[in-house]
This record gives sequence, C-alpha cells and structure tokens, in this order.
Amino acid sequence: MAKVKIRGVSYFGVRNPKHVLSDMKEIQNKGFNAVLHTWSEEDQQYYYDTMKDIVDGSAAMGLKVYVNPWGVGRVFGGEAYSELTARDHDMCQIGVDGNPKVAACPNHPRFREYMHRWIETVCNTSVDTIFWDEPHFYFEKGGLEKWSCRCETCKKKFQERFNYDMPAQLSDDVKEFREDSLIDFLKEMTEDVHAHGKCNCVCMLPPWFPAGLDDWEKIARLKSVDEIASDPYWERGATAEWVREKYAETAVKLTQAAAKYGKDVQMWIKAYQIERGREGDLAIATEESIKAGIQNVFAWSYRGTETLSWLKSDDPTTTQATFESALGL
Repeated sequence: MAKVKIRGVSYFGVRNPKHVLSDMKEIQNKGFNAVLHTWSEEDQQYYYDTMKDIVDGSAAMGLKVYVNPWGVGRVFGGEAYSELTARDHDMCQIGVDGNPKVAACPNHPRFREYMHRWIETVCNTSVDTIFWDEPHFYFEKGGLEKWSCRCETCKKKFQERFNYDMPAQLSDDVKEFREDSLIDFLKEMTEDVHAHGKCNCVCMLPPWFPAGLDDWEKIARLKSVDEIASDPYWERGATAEWVREKYAETAVKLTQAAAKYGKDVQMWIKAYQIERGREGDLAIATEESIKAGIQNVFAWSYRGTETLSWLKSDDPTTTQATFESALGL
C-alpha cells in the first residue's frame, strides 16, 4: 500500500520539552510526518514559552505541526478544563432550560476577543496549521434535546435578523441561526489566522451530533479555510460494519464538499478507548478513508492514548501498531 501524503497523530499530556521532543523523534522514525499539539487555556496562561519550545522543536525536526484550541471555552473538543465562564459568567451559553452551561458562547464578543489573543499567541510559533477542533454549541450526550444557546447576545442577534423573539423550540430559523453563528465565528477566526500567515483546518463533528453545524459546504466555501476534516468515532460496542459504514459515509461527504471548493481533506481515526481484540476497527476506518482518496490521515491519539487513563486503550501498543500498519508504515 502506498503511503498517504500526510500521516499524523495527536499528542498531549506532556509539557517537558525534553521528553516531548524525544517522543517526536520516535514518531518521526516510525514514518509519521505530522503531529497535532494541543494548546489549552492552561497552556495559554501558564505554558507559553514551554509550548513554543515544543511546537518550534517539532517543526525544526521537519514535522508538519497542527495546533488546536483544546477544550477552549468548551466550544471546541477536548478533555482540558475550561475556566473562561467561571471568570466571566456573562460569557456562558444558556440552554433552552434557562440554565447557564459550562461553555462560552461563540457569539459573545469577549469570547471572540479571547480567541484572537489565543491566535496571536499560537501563531507566534512555527505552527503550520490551526486545527479548529469540533466547533459546536453546547450539548450533552443523553440529553440532546437540551440545546443552546439562548443567552442575551444570541437572543438579540436572532431578533435583529428574524424580527421576532427567539423561540424555545429548535425551529428551522433557530437551526439556521445557530449554524450561521458558527460560520460567522469561524470566518472571523480563520481570517485572523490567515492574516498571521498560517493555515486553517476545520474539523466538523459527525452528523449524528447536534453541534449546530450541518452544512459542511458552508465551511468549505470560506476562503480562509484550507482543509476540512471530520472524526466519526465509534462508541464502545459498535460493530465493525458500523465503523465501515460511517467512515465511508463521512469520507464521501468530506471529499464532495472539498472537491467543490478546492480544499484539502483530513480524516481522523479513533485510537482511544479501543477494546482489546477490536484494534482492527482502526484498519477498517483507515481503509475507508484512503479508499475515498483522502491523503491526510491522523489518529487521536499517540500510542492508543495511553497517558490519559480515561481514554486509554486496552492494549495501547497493539492499537498504535495497527494504525501504523494500516498506513503502510
């Protein structure tokens, strides 16, 4: 099997540059040529120089470096804790139940101001691409009907656009408003990244999550977006047939949107919480991605996510080896 052009893994949980760069050399020696480093609110506040050393050192080795706003504001995916809304309650998303959520609203001006500072900081490194990781309005698994956001900022913007008060039902107008709000937010952020001379990749949650971003072509048509991606991860207990079907469907949706607007495509393979004996699911997901013509394939995360116990695969070594084999390494 011919190697895909960009072969990467995400990497997090270590903030000692000496140890990180040792792992980067191992990653490179295995045949990978790209890495995603996470950059959380904690990193932004306390680890800037450390993170710059990590990103710059990885790039100096010849790795293509992606960086994501890991769990920032809970608007983006990730296990990192967020304290933005604890410091500024007005920034909270408000659910349809009237309760504030532990997530910032992408329409709130102070959250956007924070993200511009994050962009300026991260783009002052040798990062190649900012990875906008699963941008979404807040939701909880098992309670998907409790949608957001009905904060004062959102209600005001909705009224100005539609000339009536935002309803408490997830109507077509509300769905359109939520989606266009995320598009507007990403347009503003990705244009700022381009102004700093860096690239953008937007990773959309798969369609079965109520993220509020359903029309992927709206992302692909943004001039400031260079790549589009998705991560149709499976839950424990999913069948191999489910994995194959969902990765095939997602790959088609991605490649069609990308081809229409001349964008590159990236696919993410699940390499966390992999059950012993089910490592072959990684090979299935990778196979379907490559079959669709995708030449940029990453796994979340390095070595079966062995350093984060909640996400650790049952057999991290076999999980990593299976992904490497599926990529032809």
